[in-house]
Amino acid sequence: MAKTMNHYEINHPILMEKLCLLMDPNTESPEFRRLMREISFALTYEALRDWPTEEKNISTPNGPDTIPKLINYPAVISILRAGNGMIDGVTEALPLAPLGHIGIYRDRDLDSTVEYFFRLPQKIKGNSTLLLDPIIATGDTVCASVSRLKEFGVEDIRVLTILASKPGLEKLNKINENVSVWGLRLNESLNESGHLAPGPGDVSARLCNTT
Repeated sequence: MAKTMNHYEINHPILMEKLCLLMDPNTESPEFRRLMREISFALTYEALRDWPTEEKNISTPNGPDTIPKLINYPAVISILRAGNGMIDGVTEALPLAPLGHIGIYRDRDLDSTVEYFFRLPQKIKGNSTLLLDPIIATGDTVCASVSRLKEFGVEDIRVLTILASKPGLEKLNKINENVSVWGLRLNESLNESGHLAPGPGDVSARLCNTT
């Protein structure tokens, strides 16, 4: 696992194989959704490697044992729409995690972000979150989402992504250097439209099988 700025790159061979299929323009929506779920499941394990635990005494068929278990679950916050493609994989690993959604997009004409939906779990203040954003390109939407979570007193924010750009991470690092990002690969550049190049295209459209 390599680290650049606040980005942890999980370059496991099995995940790289899944990334190849995810990037393939011929991969259709059902397969695309499955790959997103499987990658997200693995990223959740990596992002919580240092999560606090407590010892739990259990009974087994062959006697008592003590095994560490998580202390509390982080809240899982999806950035709509693309982040919803990661929810199933994350909640498969964390079935009791509370869920929230942030609807936000980058308006090219306004050169700004527009928020159209915002719903967080109760008692979010002081909690930790996994923020789901499969592609960090310009970084505008993830930065706006982090700022909103900070307004509500969220302390520990860990972003789960698949692909991120260096310019996007630099922007995120400027607004909050304590936010960690967990993904598969770091891209150097964006194209003129502000998309990762190379990249998987419009993730939301591929998830939803829309143009």
